[in-house]
Amino acid sequence: MEKIEISKGFTPRLAGMPDISLIEAPTPKTVGLSAMDIPYIRPKLLVKENDKVQTGTPLFCDKRDTSIQYVSPGTGRVEKILFGERRRLKEVVIALDKSDEFIQFEPVSRSGVTKILKQDLILRLKQGGLWQSLRQFPAKDTADSTHTPAMIIVSLNGNDLFSPHPGILMNREKEAFEFGLDLLKQFSDRIIVTARQSSFDRLGPVKAHITHQVPDRYPAWDPGVVLLHLKKSVEENTAWSISADHLVMMGKFLLTGQYPIEKIVTITKKGGKKPHLLTRQGAPIKILAGSFHSNGMITTGQFNGRIADLTSHLGFFENTLNIIDTPGQEEMFGFIRPGSDKTSVSRAFLSSFSKGSKQVDCTLHGEERACINCSYCENICPNELMPNFIMKALHSDEIETALEYGLLDCCRCGLCSYTCPSKIELTKILSDGMDSYYKDKA
Repeated sequence: MEKIEISKGFTPRLAGMPDISLIEAPTPKTVGLSAMDIPYIRPKLLVKENDKVQTGTPLFCDKRDTSIQYVSPGTGRVEKILFGERRRLKEVVIALDKSDEFIQFEPVSRSGVTKILKQDLILRLKQGGLWQSLRQFPAKDTADSTHTPAMIIVSLNGNDLFSPHPGILMNREKEAFEFGLDLLKQFSDRIIVTARQSSFDRLGPVKAHITHQVPDRYPAWDPGVVLLHLKKSVEENTAWSISADHLVMMGKFLLTGQYPIEKIVTITKKGGKKPHLLTRQGAPIKILAGSFHSNGMITTGQFNGRIADLTSHLGFFENTLNIIDTPGQEEMFGFIRPGSDKTSVSRAFLSSFSKGSKQVDCTLHGEERACINCSYCENICPNELMPNFIMKALHSDEIETALEYGLLDCCRCGLCSYTCPSKIELTKILSDGMDSYYKDKA
């Protein structure tokens, strides 16, 4: 086993870390399949309201490749189809029946996975709604099935500090995970499996499959950071990645021939219990979040998640909800207060000398100002980038300069926005720049 060390990054002491217990959430009345958390997709609807669907029925596909289908996480009736701006599909909501009826595929034994033709395997995963689990660098778009990646990175830890502990998933789904690793070997000869150092104690026999150990310094376990430290050739820039929970879903789908409907999520909020929840794919956010302050905010990641609508459903790539309270009003003269309860990268607040965990809130603590070249973003970036210089290049429409500064190596971890004293949304600016370049190139 190799160790990956990063010289930068940051591990804030945030309150709310979930415990390792697991409770089963009640079955919701509705589930939803969201199109909002799927990068670059051009969805084409395959159903209409009031249609009856089974678990695994295709609800929409990607116009760029209509064989990539996105399937229903439950059996019931299409209750409503929600659209956003310019009629962009947001989500399809299913009113659940009392029991599930599955679209049945032919099961595959663990020994039989090597006997299936690669193209047949790809088609089955596309029709089963799980091919989109594989993401391709540098843009993290859905993997190109005609491409052979130099490596596939499997991350046992999620994108958030409070993502579900991998040990809980591995204790339940060890066989499906190992089957998933066998499956990946059909696509690449080099499989990288990473895990945080703090996760090792509860991984059990799965530790034998881990190839690289990463520190607990956020975001060392992000596939984009791992790739930057491992790649040695240009060809490796188009590697693939997949999360552990999606790899388990692939394994279960092939073993059983049925689309997996379970998901382990974490819900963190001030003063609440923090167990892991076993719920449905596409569960309603309102049911998961429970009661909280009306001015609070729900995000799917402390640093790089989206702000979730209370009436929406959990996305395919989301497995954590952070409920952040609001203090109710802005602080008068907050800049001269000692800040013993504030989170900060710098030593501007007294809290920097305290080892205790801090609770974040929704207050901006200031407004956006001009970049002052303080280099906080540069000093914290795990991929050794200069986000402030890339931002200025993008604002000047100098895309080639931004690329020279390493725009495509950005892992979108969110730390540059977190640390910026001028409140500039650096992560969004860089992310939008990457997306624009990728779409233009495509």
